[in-house]
Amino acid sequence: MPKAVSILFGALFTIATAYGLGRLFLGRLKTKFAREEEHLFAFVAGAPLLSLLIFLLAAVHLIYDAAFLVVGILVLALVWKTKAYRSTTDRLPALPRLWQWTFWPVYAVFATVLVIYSMAPEWSPDGASYHLGAVSNYYRAHGFKLIASNMYFFLSQGLEMLFLFAWAFGRHSAAAMVHCAFLLVLPLLLLRYGQRQGVPAGGAAAGLFVLISPVVMIDGASAYNDVAVACVLFAIFYLCEIDAPPVVTGLLAGFCYALKYTAFVGLVYLLFRYAFQRRWRHILVACVPAACMILPWVLRNWIWTGNPFAPLLNAYFPNPFVHASFEADYTRWMRWYTGLESVRQIPLELTVKGVILGGVLGPLFLLTPLAILGLRSKVGRRALVCAVLFSLPYAANIGTRFLIPALPFWSLALAAGLPSFTLPVLVLAHAFLSFPDQPARYGSTDAWRISKIPFRQALRRESEEYWLSTKWPPYRVARMVEDRTPAGSIVYAMSPIADSYTTREIQASFQSGTNEVLRDNILTALIPEFQPEVRVEFRFPRQPFTGLRVVQTAAPKPGEGDRDVWSISEFRVLDHGQELPRSDDWRLQARPSAWEVQAAFDNSPLTRWRSWAWIRPGMFVEVTFGQPRTVDCVRLDVSNDQHAVRLKLEGRAPSGQWQELSHEPVLSGVTPPLGMRRMAMDELKRQGISYLLINEGDYKWEDFRDRAELWGLREAGHVDNVRLYKLE
Repeated sequence: MPKAVSILFGALFTIATAYGLGRLFLGRLKTKFAREEEHLFAFVAGAPLLSLLIFLLAAVHLIYDAAFLVVGILVLALVWKTKAYRSTTDRLPALPRLWQWTFWPVYAVFATVLVIYSMAPEWSPDGASYHLGAVSNYYRAHGFKLIASNMYFFLSQGLEMLFLFAWAFGRHSAAAMVHCAFLLVLPLLLLRYGQRQGVPAGGAAAGLFVLISPVVMIDGASAYNDVAVACVLFAIFYLCEIDAPPVVTGLLAGFCYALKYTAFVGLVYLLFRYAFQRRWRHILVACVPAACMILPWVLRNWIWTGNPFAPLLNAYFPNPFVHASFEADYTRWMRWYTGLESVRQIPLELTVKGVILGGVLGPLFLLTPLAILGLRSKVGRRALVCAVLFSLPYAANIGTRFLIPALPFWSLALAAGLPSFTLPVLVLAHAFLSFPDQPARYGSTDAWRISKIPFRQALRRESEEYWLSTKWPPYRVARMVEDRTPAGSIVYAMSPIADSYTTREIQASFQSGTNEVLRDNILTALIPEFQPEVRVEFRFPRQPFTGLRVVQTAAPKPGEGDRDVWSISEFRVLDHGQELPRSDDWRLQARPSAWEVQAAFDNSPLTRWRSWAWIRPGMFVEVTFGQPRTVDCVRLDVSNDQHAVRLKLEGRAPSGQWQELSHEPVLSGVTPPLGMRRMAMDELKRQGISYLLINEGDYKWEDFRDRAELWGLREAGHVDNVRLYKLE
């Protein structure tokens, strides 16, 4: 089957199956829609049902092409048999002639561009890495597979389930086209909402404001999920406005969580709206389908990691898969991007520049403050309330695309507030300024956008491999890994790559707790401050104990070491200057990071136990003995990168009582041994890793190139500025 045909089949078969499920579902509920609405809501309501069905198939490892074909054919056969495809005769008020000649030509031109782009080879940063990386792994494993080395795989993946259905037949581009379907539906929902509410000009203009925004176009035509979230959120709003059954609104509200954690505001909106209207029964009914969409993802993560909301809230649900310290640092960075000096830069960054925040909404949205004029109408007021509510998660990540879920509501409020005669002019100006590649004329050439219309690539007149190889360096890296490593290899990478274009497991240094520990080992070999060059000794009168505990007592103020992470390289117990041999009856404990405490008792100068959380009073590392041991000293070898840490030693007497033994340890210097580079590689090999990927932008990358023999590495490949090493 020609590639272009398989892509179209995969996308259209997925969309048709979702649409069919929606027709069956809404038909059973006997929900009344106008003819112009029913097709849109059938797709939007069927998408969560298909997503949930694929989740169940993945849970029982029935992800096969044949299974998908059977599901799709059965759904479409049921639609035909029950005549669920029949349309109502009810119609919405006609669209004014001016807007018929404005909306449909502009929509058709940009829809064509978007379909072509989504059909072209997928090369979006997140789409080609973790969105489709998870999909490709599930497809090869025929179902869910715990991949502990990538925290992004713990996110809810409601849209990825639809991607998985399309992937079976059309791979990357088919998945992107499924997301594009949500983008094409969204402006039509806005249009029909405007017609139903008696503001057709506002609905039509708002739909085009959203559709042709540069960042919306590139996001919606890629294997992302932001536009799908926007589409479902607006569908919930629309359905509430026409008093649709709570089973439908609850299903979509739960699907919001399945699409993206931050889209949980959709359920919040629904429940608050019903509560405001005192529709208590509606709340109870809506919660049932919402729970059906939410609980599968919560339970999956709870079973896999012990954290139902992984990779978030790790401070409340400690686990070895994602460290609380990393989450704190990561969320801090997401709230304030590198290069942003003032909050006053954000409006221009969002609308015309796109240098720092990645992508632009378009100059039109400089008029967003005028949305306040929408308060003069009922439509504008309700849209404005939703715009504010759905913008709240933006504070967690200030990248431009994270405003997309709220954009339909800002657009509707703006269109409702402006004089109607200005709207066609604004639409045409917005279309001109957003068409590929007009944004480069007024913004950054590095902003994420559609710069060209890849017609030849979409039809595969130019091969996917050739185009990606010449256009996108991450693809070349992924193919090098695929070509230069045997099947089943695990590759440790200091920087992430396009996971979906290789069948090898890529363990990027920051994407999981285990990976972070391995990175710490590598950096310890490179950075003297990370090495155990400080000795801390607690000395006390010789006496028997059944346990010893070192406790961290410091509570530093912000900016004074509050972000230090406590660590211990070696914890030794002595009597008369002789170390007590470690015994099988010793029990080790730590809080936090109990699962890594063995690293403080393994006689390795490279590895260390770390709290993996910013220091706070009460953290401890503890050893208890099977029987009383007489000791007079506890010796800790620690690194010199934890200046705010303060320690005390406690002992447990044979009576069971804990008592403080010392809070004034003696400090001295220690010379770490040689050979740490090779030790770091040995730790990688213990984790089953056989290859190391180094980017020339990585920290001290030259050391790997110039001292490969000391590391125990042999270069296995080199493309662009990335080197692949084999662990010897």
